Amino acid sequence: MDLATGRRASDGGEECLGEWAKPVMVNGRQGLSRSVIPVVLLGFGLAEGAEEMSELLWVGVKCTAESPQARPNMKEVLAMLIKISCIRGEFNYDHSPPL
Repeated sequence: MDLATGRRASDGGEECLGEWAKPVMVNGRQGLSRSVIPVVLLGFGLAEGAEEMSELLWVGVKCTAESPQARPNMKEVLAMLIKISCIRGEFNYDHSPPL
C-alpha cells in the first residue's frame, strides 16, 4: 500500500496506512486515483497507471483485514495481481515453473 500511496506504513504518532486506506477505499472505488494516489506521482506521467495503483491499494486493504479469515489467500492475491497486470494487456503470465 505504501508504494501505491507514497505514504509510510506507520509514521509513529499518525494512524497506520491500513487504517487510513480502509475508509477511503470502502467509500467507493470510482475516482480513487485522484484522492488516494499522490498528485506528485500523477504529475510525473503516471496517470495512466493510476487505475492499477488504486486496484493494488484495494488488494492491500483486503490483505490487511482485521480478521485473518477475511484476508485473501496467496492464490487469490496472485489472481488479483495478475488481473491488475492485465488491465492494459501488457502482462503474460506463464504457469510453468522456472527451470
